[in-house]
Amino acid sequence: AIKSLLDDEHRLNNQLDQANERASNVSESVQNALAPLEKKINFIDRNLLVLLKLFDGVVVQNGWDNLPIPDDTMKPTTVARKIVSDQIKTEYIRRQTNQVHHRGGGADA
Repeated sequence: AIKSLLDDEHRLNNQLDQANERASNVSESVQNALAPLEKKINFIDRNLLVLLKLFDGVVVQNGWDNLPIPDDTMKPTTVARKIVSDQIKTEYIRRQTNQVHHRGGGADA
């Protein structure tokens, strides 16, 4: 009975090693496939930041209310800024909450 259990353990360990090796190979393949996309995303992020800085420069020069942009374009821009502002506030609150939890403090402490 003990020999049978040891044989089963050895067989299961081999299966686990093979599964881990397959998972590692799959992970490596996925990382290699995503590497070019990561570069493209970084370029897109940088280009978007440049465009946002240019837009902010136009806002600084003309003021928010006097932008030389048609109203049909301003509404989505205003909505997008509100969404991003809300996301930033939410992230700030989440980080503050996590810091309180990590320190073990908070309103209940």
